[in-house]
Amino acid sequence: MQLDPALYGEGLADIYDLIYPVSPEVDSAADFVAARTPAGGTVLEFGVGTGRIATALAERGLKVNGVDASQRMLDRLAEKTADLPVMATLGDFTSVDCGGSHDTVLIALNTLFMVPSQEGQIQVLQNARRHLADDGALIVEVYEPTRFHSLPGGTDTMIQHLDRESLLLCSIQVDKVNQIAAIGQAYLRSGELRKTPEISRYAFPAEVDLMARIAGLQLTERYEDWDGRYFEHRSVRHISVYRPVPDAD
Repeated sequence: MQLDPALYGEGLADIYDLIYPVSPEVDSAADFVAARTPAGGTVLEFGVGTGRIATALAERGLKVNGVDASQRMLDRLAEKTADLPVMATLGDFTSVDCGGSHDTVLIALNTLFMVPSQEGQIQVLQNARRHLADDGALIVEVYEPTRFHSLPGGTDTMIQHLDRESLLLCSIQVDKVNQIAAIGQAYLRSGELRKTPEISRYAFPAEVDLMARIAGLQLTERYEDWDGRYFEHRSVRHISVYRPVPDAD
């Protein structure tokens, strides 16, 4: 399945912060990442967007290199982080070369699932490992897909009220065989209608762990939120920490 990786960001860059506003959870995410990164260390974020988490990380004294496929997203990032230690790289997460090693690699907010094939997701994890110090940590945040996978008829619709004048409609169609959730987003505000497609290739936690293992990484921690509540059968997402597999001698 082919989809321009920049399409999502290019279509939503100017309203992205309205859909995903800064909230107390951003501070929790930044604290979680900072606790697993040496003081003054480096963080590489795949899918940095407009810098929702990157800004908070930089404010904590970390150096951030943010990668995104959308130039419009990176333009908004630059506006928000002009006085912070944040660098931006335009590129494809599967192959982008940011040079050097980083203390932490972050793939948050379901970004891994936006790569629409298992092979591509493995390539993202392999690329993360290439950029990761041998004692570093890869942190991945994705949804737990049981709800989508078990939808009656494989369809659902959600409405999100963004502010007093705008709302976001999301229609979801699920292909259970290929683990694909096709999400159509319609943004409505004062007579404006904007549509943006999103393809999410979901994977259950055990498959994410296996793909990570193929990439030379092993699971060391898993929680249901950034505050460290443990992941269990009712959790709707997971924040997982992977570390490089030691060389076997």
